[in-house]
Amino acid sequence: MQQVGDILRSEREKKGLTVKDIESATSIRALYIQAIEDGEFKVIPGEVYLKGFIRNYANYLGLNGQEMVDLYRQGQAPASVAPETVVEVKAATTPSPSADTEPKKGKSSYTWVVIPLVAVCLLGAVWWFIGGEGKPENQPLPDAPKQSQSAPAKPAPQPAPAAPVTPAAPAPQTAPVMVTAQFSDECWLTVIADGKEIFEGIPKAGESLSWQAQKTLVVKLGNAGGVDWVYNGQSVGKLGKKGEVVTKTFAAKQ
Repeated sequence: MQQVGDILRSEREKKGLTVKDIESATSIRALYIQAIEDGEFKVIPGEVYLKGFIRNYANYLGLNGQEMVDLYRQGQAPASVAPETVVEVKAATTPSPSADTEPKKGKSSYTWVVIPLVAVCLLGAVWWFIGGEGKPENQPLPDAPKQSQSAPAKPAPQPAPAAPVTPAAPAPQTAPVMVTAQFSDECWLTVIADGKEIFEGIPKAGESLSWQAQKTLVVKLGNAGGVDWVYNGQSVGKLGKKGEVVTKTFAAKQ
């Protein structure tokens, strides 16, 4: 795959332009232009700045800046990681102990003892009924239990009235951050609101864009002298000189 730097250098040489020519036209330092063409991306301070330089450089040469940025990202993509192999381990089953086998009972050798005992029991029962000894005696019925007199229940104590709760004073509201950028020159720009990137592009001269956030709004721009700023209705002016890379944080006011 052809690298981004090779494509940009080849197109620049076709048009008969020098690195200094590109620096004068795009406000990108010659050091950064040479680093992009040589693939020495670590020289450039920050990924956001690098993508903005590539897009601005490519657009000036008549190429598609976004396609060049995408080509750069493909070249920086990390190698895919092999999926993990999951080994399923089955728990060992413990065999249930076998039930003990009850020994079989053999015939009793004392059967001859049972017959005389049965005969004696029968004779005793006959004698008991004949002699009238089997009639049950009349037993007096037990007295019914006396009911205990219950003491009168005491009334439950009434709960004390709850003290009135005083509502806490509401926390002071934080005014949102409202920022407007007025472009007098072309400039690549990134806007981050409350930690989330909400804009990245290269507005043209004459454009006016506005953003807002609840806590902080961070702007990163590559041509600080080409943009005038208004913060919460107050003019801030330019954040730097032409071609200067600047990062500025606008915070909410209490």
